[in-house]
Amino acid sequence: MKTKLFSLLFSAFLAIGGWAQDDSKYGSTPEAVEECKKNLSLYREYRDQNLPDQAMPFWRAAFEICPKSAKTLYIDGAKFYGDILDGIYEDSSKIDERNAYIDTLMLIYDKRIENFNEEGKVLTYKANDLYKYDESRAKEANEMFKRSMELMGMETDAIAASKYYQTLYGLYRAGEAEKSDLLVEYMPVLDILDYNIAKLEDEAQRSRYEKAKGNLDAFFIKIAECDDIFRILGERIAQSPNDIELNKKSLAVMNKRDCTDDPLYLEVAERVYADKPTAPAAYSIGIQKLKSKEYADAMKYFEEAAELCGDCIDLNQYYLRAGQSAVIMGNASKARAFARKILANDQNNGDALMLIGDAIAASAKSCDDGKLGMAGAYWLAVDYYQRARSADSSIADKANQKIAGYKKYFPNKKDVFFNGKQIGDSYTVECFGESTTVRASD
Repeated sequence: MKTKLFSLLFSAFLAIGGWAQDDSKYGSTPEAVEECKKNLSLYREYRDQNLPDQAMPFWRAAFEICPKSAKTLYIDGAKFYGDILDGIYEDSSKIDERNAYIDTLMLIYDKRIENFNEEGKVLTYKANDLYKYDESRAKEANEMFKRSMELMGMETDAIAASKYYQTLYGLYRAGEAEKSDLLVEYMPVLDILDYNIAKLEDEAQRSRYEKAKGNLDAFFIKIAECDDIFRILGERIAQSPNDIELNKKSLAVMNKRDCTDDPLYLEVAERVYADKPTAPAAYSIGIQKLKSKEYADAMKYFEEAAELCGDCIDLNQYYLRAGQSAVIMGNASKARAFARKILANDQNNGDALMLIGDAIAASAKSCDDGKLGMAGAYWLAVDYYQRARSADSSIADKANQKIAGYKKYFPNKKDVFFNGKQIGDSYTVECFGESTTVRASD
């Protein structure tokens, strides 16, 4: 009998303990739990009927009584107050009312972080709403966006990345930030956007980052002229020449804007490379070698940049430059090999197709067999220019110029006939191991 009674009491104890564990987020006593659940239920019922005015009193009660009850409490609260602010924030006669609602909205986000973490994610929402409803608080919003980016890293939301730079630009226009801040901060933001554009498979999500990148570039273009970049970054680097992170960011900006005609460019590149060889640093030194006509060294640095890059966003650019250096050196096989690596990543890359055309055309004389060998090389080169034009309309003019230039080297119909061929025949270019089509210049 005692054993049975003990068993019943123990079961009751477990049941009470289970209740306490399951319902602790609603309150510390049965009465508090009941009051919390009642208010949650009532506000949600009105919310679902799209009756926010009726929902608000019960939402406020739940917010006060049981702040740990549900994340949706904060999501709904932000929507309630956001909807109110949408209707009044542009009304100059309601500034005090607007500010009070903004303060409440900010509190909702703070309490969400306190009770449900996700600081980096929530700070994006908080900063975005603050800047939307009161642009005069851009500095606060900018600091929130920056903190969100620090916490989220490459997973930073498109809004945080884009609005961080936008608010920084606004602070610059208001005299509260320097142009050098905009130049230095551009590349870290761009890296985040490019990373997500390359990684995301969901088209809608990728589109958000692509739009953010467009906005970023629109602001950057407004302030980034090469003279400014060299002068401002030069002054900043002179103050902290051994700040490697500053040098890395500065080098990335100069590469982005193709600002390479100043001694500062090589100075920064060599400093970054000496600290630790990186793809951008190797690429930058390669650019300088290319300009000084040290083509073999240029190709070596471009190839090293590609190796250090792995599968980074600029890989194709590194291979392209290496291939262009190889063409200048007359190494057609090497140039084509670099182009093939680009096409392995992007089979319709117009620049890579142009590169193959250039390599073939530059080596046409080596195909001269006293018959149609050299002509075949020009036919084949034009084939690649035509493919490039079809793949990328942005290079159509350049491709058309090359096509027109090399058509001059096509044989006339008489020479085609005397070599036993007819217009439209298939022709194998032996020195490149590829087939093309017989054509004439007349």
